[in-house]
Amino acid sequence: MRILKFFGAFLITTILIFGFVLGWNWNAFTIFLDNREALTEGNEWIAKTHSLRGLSEFMGENPRFASVASRVIEQPDSAIFLEENSPRIMGTTANIFILAAYAIELDRGTKQGDDLLNLDEISRYKLSNIEKSVHREAFKEADRRGWIEGNSISLINALKLLAEFNDFALADFLWWHADEAIWTELSEMPEISQSDMPLPFSGLHLAISPQFSEMEFDLLMSHWQQADTQEWRDHVVTFSQRYLNDEESRAKFQQVLNRNRLGTTFMQERDGLNLFPKTTAHEMAILLEQIWHDEFVNPQVSSLIKDFMRWPMDSQPRIETDFSDYGAMYDNRMGLMNGINFGTSTYTGDTTVQALFLDQLPVGFWFHASGGHMHQDFMQRLIYDPALIEQMKRMVKP
Repeated sequence: MRILKFFGAFLITTILIFGFVLGWNWNAFTIFLDNREALTEGNEWIAKTHSLRGLSEFMGENPRFASVASRVIEQPDSAIFLEENSPRIMGTTANIFILAAYAIELDRGTKQGDDLLNLDEISRYKLSNIEKSVHREAFKEADRRGWIEGNSISLINALKLLAEFNDFALADFLWWHADEAIWTELSEMPEISQSDMPLPFSGLHLAISPQFSEMEFDLLMSHWQQADTQEWRDHVVTFSQRYLNDEESRAKFQQVLNRNRLGTTFMQERDGLNLFPKTTAHEMAILLEQIWHDEFVNPQVSSLIKDFMRWPMDSQPRIETDFSDYGAMYDNRMGLMNGINFGTSTYTGDTTVQALFLDQLPVGFWFHASGGHMHQDFMQRLIYDPALIEQMKRMVKP
């Protein structure tokens, strides 16, 4: 009888504890259930990609997911190319065009580096429940560096912050406050003719959410993939305008986002990024080479863009061991790991420009590879590590 009482008490306690834990984490539990298939995608590669060599093998054997363009400026014949002309999702690396737009305006004097931007106004561009930690950490770091004056940040420091953190709210604020004609001017430059100009991230996320489009996700994707490009861009901008300027719509968007975020599974969120602006690795590497040589627009504009991108020289420990100069922009989100960089090796003195785009990745594989920011380490070592350089050359050899 005592044994039965003991096991009864044990069972009841276990059920209560399990129920409490499950109830407390119910949202996380339901997310896991809804995405259990996605979390097994690409599992066959997880055991093989615990090293950068393994990541290079993944790219070589799965070129549909990867584009690479890596050029040593002093040795152009040693370039490494993999699917370099395939259109790839830029994600937040599209912010290089926001940096370019403002570099042009600063050079022309239509904007001033010491112009003050109000933090509350920037935060208004933040989409509820989407990357709020990035926004918080970006401005916490800005404050630590002494960049916050009262409730404002200077334009020049905001651009540096964008290059490092790629905060959606800051990107949207800058997108909306740039001279509208600058996007047409940039899009007509022959060196970036294959690249889409950026769009406000608030509008992009609202537009790919079936909760706000009155369409099932698959129908939404099919419709916009077949639509005219300008129609899609106008649709995205309209969503962003409604979020910013229509208080009734804004309240509705925030309520739904707070309750259910985008209302998509991991796979759908990954697939939805396919409607984001695209470029090619080859074109981005050409752009970086022009910037490096001070040939993009003019030396002043090129120099400003390089300075914005040089944030790792101040923020990443020991980077000066391997580089005498280094600049980069990275992105890492569902099914996507991207980066563009330039770097001068301390060992050879050579400068390399690179673009790496991994998109539409299997979700399970992405969770594994993205946790340690493997793409960032890969891109840095592909500049100065002879073993990885030779390994990658073997992977892309026809």
